Amino acid sequence: MQFIKKNARVLKIALGVAVFLALGSLVPNFLQPANLLNVVRQCSIIAICAVGVTQVLVITGIDLSVGGNVTFCGMTAGLLLNMGAPVWIAIIAALVIGAVIGLISGTLNAYLEVPAFVATLVIGQITQGAAYLFNNGRSFGGFPDAYVFIGNGSFLGVPISDYIMVAFVVAGIIITTKLPIGTRIYGLGGNEQVLKNAGINTAKIKLFVFSFSGFCAAAAGVLLASQLDTAHPTQGEPYQLDAIAACIIGGVSVSGGEGKVFMSMVGALIIGSVRNILNLLSVHSFYQNILVGAIIITVVAISMLSRARRQQKTAQFAAADSLDRLMP
Repeated sequence: MQFIKKNARVLKIALGVAVFLALGSLVPNFLQPANLLNVVRQCSIIAICAVGVTQVLVITGIDLSVGGNVTFCGMTAGLLLNMGAPVWIAIIAALVIGAVIGLISGTLNAYLEVPAFVATLVIGQITQGAAYLFNNGRSFGGFPDAYVFIGNGSFLGVPISDYIMVAFVVAGIIITTKLPIGTRIYGLGGNEQVLKNAGINTAKIKLFVFSFSGFCAAAAGVLLASQLDTAHPTQGEPYQLDAIAACIIGGVSVSGGEGKVFMSMVGALIIGSVRNILNLLSVHSFYQNILVGAIIITVVAISMLSRARRQQKTAQFAAADSLDRLMP
């Protein structure tokens, strides 16, 4: 047990690599360049969602509206395109709506003090239900070539979706490490009361974080509909679990205050690779969810043990320091 506590971060990385190699060895075609490019293309959806979810988890929140938001915004773009709207208007409208959906969740949490779990779960259910109403539960398809190109085209041999994924990851890194709000996001996750005592409006930080997560989910929904050339009222559901799993596997603490956007992208690549391998092995999605859930539980358990050890060390140092001060 002590060994696990002392080497939690190494063990989490080792666990991801071990799962990746173990499953990869079972499928010879997995390591083929064409398949790896396809894996990264598929992972782009998870990674974009994870960029926003990372910030929500860092502030000790959770976003359970991701799946519904991905679906709703993909359906919104599809509806507008089928109505003859230009591609750029459909995309912008979907992105704005996604950000507004996140803003609603943030408002419920920040001003009405509704727990993030409840607020985002309800919003996710509402958006999922609304997506069914768009076309009586039927999908949209046959989108313009310019729209389909976004999800399926390539530049210099690299899928366009990969460039979009990198752009979102870079934006997330800049927000969390280069801008003043990034420091406040981590500060909010560490101790909200300290920020309040310093005169910082923590509600505005929450609004930004949830809005950004909604914006990321909307972008993922638009990209997914583009990749599939179809917008279906259930296609966002798998990304709810995968986005959270990617963040946790990437080292984002479920207790808040810790986590890096880049590592969440790595987690997304691991999750996407596992999904791809299981698909190649013809493993049913039900069993895939069981495996992903088991990975999440294992990683969270290791993280909590590591956090408990750090807290114990902090308490020991504090006690030793107090004792030294009392000594003549």
